[in-house]
This record gives sequence, structure tokens and C-alpha cells, in this order.
Amino acid sequence: MKIIRKTMHIFSDNSGETMAEVLVAFTLLSIMLVVFSEGIAWATRSEANASVSRNGADAAMQYLQKDIASGTTANRELVATTSVGNDGKINTYTYTYGNYTYTVYEAAG
Repeated sequence: MKIIRKTMHIFSDNSGETMAEVLVAFTLLSIMLVVFSEGIAWATRSEANASVSRNGADAAMQYLQKDIASGTTANRELVATTSVGNDGKINTYTYTYGNYTYTVYEAAG
């Protein structure tokens, strides 16, 4: 009988969560939800900005490649000529397309 009374005591415990405990849990859950949603919004904005920047850099690189292939010098500025060894020189050019600037090293002819 003693064993039955002990197990009956465990199952007959009617204690539960108080209203204060439920409110604290709900408040913490709400705060975590706000922080999580702000993180998702920040990640989405960052991805969109990175995509715009990447597309602009890709377009500028295509213009650079076309200018070099066609010999166009409109966007080119000679920055420096550097001696390499006894018989060689390297010209350093910058190409600017919008906000993107590329540096190109070319053997001086």
C-alpha cells in the first residue's frame, strides 16, 4: 500500500504554471521573435545590396574587356611607367567606369 500511495501522490499533483510564468515565457518568446525577424530583414537587405554591387562590377568589367580588346583609350589614364630590369618597362593604367576603377598593367612597347 505504501508504494501505491507514493505513485498516487505523483499523479495527483495538480500544480501548473502560474499566470506570471506564462507571461514571462510569452514576453521572452516575443523578444526572440523580433530579434530573429530583424536578422532576416538585415540579411535580405545585405543580399540585395551585394547583388546590385556585383552586377555593377560585372558590367564595368565587361566594358573594360571590350575597351582593351578594341584598343579604345577613352576611359584610360596613364598612372605610371615602371622600369623592370635593364630593357623592360611596364605602364600602369586606370580605367574608370562609373564608381568602379580598375588598374591594368601593360608592357610598354
